[in-house]
Amino acid sequence: MAHSNDLDFFNRIPVAGLLVNKIGRPNFIYNLKFLSLVGYTDAQMSEIFIKDYTKVFDEEDVKTLRQKLKEAEGTKKSVRQELKLTCSDSSKLITIIEAEVSEENDGSYVLCALTDITAIKKAQADYMLEQERLLSVLRNYDDDLFEYDFDTDLFKIFNKNVLIKDSFGDDRWIKFENFSKELSPRKKIHPEDEAKVRFVVEQRKDVTLQIRMKGTNEKDYRWYEIDFNLLQDDNNKSIGFVGSIHDIDELKASTIEFKKKSQHDSLTGLYNNASAKEIIEDYLKNEGSGKTNALMILDLDDFKHVNDTFGHRFGDRVIKTTADTLNNTFGENDLTARIGGDEFLVFCRDILDMSSVNEKIGKLFETFANNPVGEKEKYVIKTSVGIAVSPQDGTGFKRLFDKADRNMYKVKRSGKNSYNF
Repeated sequence: MAHSNDLDFFNRIPVAGLLVNKIGRPNFIYNLKFLSLVGYTDAQMSEIFIKDYTKVFDEEDVKTLRQKLKEAEGTKKSVRQELKLTCSDSSKLITIIEAEVSEENDGSYVLCALTDITAIKKAQADYMLEQERLLSVLRNYDDDLFEYDFDTDLFKIFNKNVLIKDSFGDDRWIKFENFSKELSPRKKIHPEDEAKVRFVVEQRKDVTLQIRMKGTNEKDYRWYEIDFNLLQDDNNKSIGFVGSIHDIDELKASTIEFKKKSQHDSLTGLYNNASAKEIIEDYLKNEGSGKTNALMILDLDDFKHVNDTFGHRFGDRVIKTTADTLNNTFGENDLTARIGGDEFLVFCRDILDMSSVNEKIGKLFETFANNPVGEKEKYVIKTSVGIAVSPQDGTGFKRLFDKADRNMYKVKRSGKNSYNF
């Protein structure tokens, strides 16, 4: 293996250099600039090239370089790319290597010149970080800024659309006098969210709210996130708020849509098993505690025969028709869910007596009987229904579900296509 001191001219190159002889097993010639760059001695470098050059050169970068050199053979074009190096002290360098294949009488050579750009890359990274910080600050200017004075009850929003002739001029603010007293008459804040704003004004604490509001020229409500930051005077007396108003309507819409999709069965649009259980459990523990409620489990009879005879696509049609019929039969106060392949759940909230439930179930069976699925198939949907009633059958979801499930299987064993309390 030839060394750098064998070719004095190579040491006079003003940059770190490598010369690779491609005949047989590659031989590497390197100059003193290269040794200085990586911090190895001549003997150490010789041993590294013999044993494992990847101790110094990044293996993936070398693979890329080889591919580029192969593509450049015969074109007399040089190849330029980044090449990462590991120095003797384990520090990392980033270099630009410019390599060119040279065909000589005694074989093929690759001449490489390396320039250390580590400091430049760090400066670039630092610059990009500063740019990102600056952009982060500038993004906040998309928000509307506001002030609110407790004593005067004056709410002011900075008007970015006004051409400010005097930077301290008063025309840069959109003013709402008697703010807390006239929330309802102005109808700028959604009626369901007014209480949240009043609570913040009364409590006088730092808080972030998500509420629906109307802009100056808007007819419909949009979702906004408002940061209220409490202001205090030198005596620690609370004097008002400053903050920002950020439009989150699109984000909120996508979040609501995502939540809706995660809660609902994709085929039928009904609630899925997990969300139905969560909603019913919460209702029974809170608003529905002590009230009379009915939980029904419906299992389609002989549904496997439908799939085996007419195919899964027709089976999906039967499932969808069942879901639509449940939605049309039971009211807005009732919850409908698909809890399994051919199994459904209905929860009737706060019923006066069981006669209304009997009436709805009767209508359900009548609709199924009179509206067969498919013009050719004429398939009549049949189902077994088990019912449990709170509080007598249980006050929690599991007790009611288990009771309704047992009642449903009683119907299965006694002839199907009916219901049982």
